[in-house]
Amino acid sequence: MKYVLDTSVILSGKDISMLDEMYIPPSVMDEIKKGGRWYNKLQRLLAAGLKVVTPPGPYIEEVKEYGKRTGDHLRLSSTDIEILALALHLDATVVTDDYSIQNLAKALGVEFRGLALTEIKKEYKWSYRCVKCRRWYKEPVEDCRICGGEVKTIRLTRE
Repeated sequence: MKYVLDTSVILSGKDISMLDEMYIPPSVMDEIKKGGRWYNKLQRLLAAGLKVVTPPGPYIEEVKEYGKRTGDHLRLSSTDIEILALALHLDATVVTDDYSIQNLAKALGVEFRGLALTEIKKEYKWSYRCVKCRRWYKEPVEDCRICGGEVKTIRLTRE
């Protein structure tokens, strides 16, 4: 079975050598500082067969588009997007405890698995609402354009 690893999986300190084929995008390597103990763990994983693969552009665009639909695009780093794009490209399972990655994986139909935390059960969509006048926004804004109130992120459940 193929697995795409999130950076946090490598940084977790958990033994992941039991996974079959393991992949990461190059940006995961960039997130791990050279010389530290996590870098040494990364080097051991590479020696054990961890593959570094760049996801093709069309998969990255697909992930970005779905992220806009769910509202997760504001919570995801470029590395998170590449992890999901690589999983789509390879038809692999994403290993992550990041709920935003899991949420978008669910929307994309990509299998995912948590390492230390329980996986999400439902898919969520995010919206933004003024706490004063209750106006809804599709994109985040600092202050409400109508009353100047604080705008908070609201999680909407998708069944």
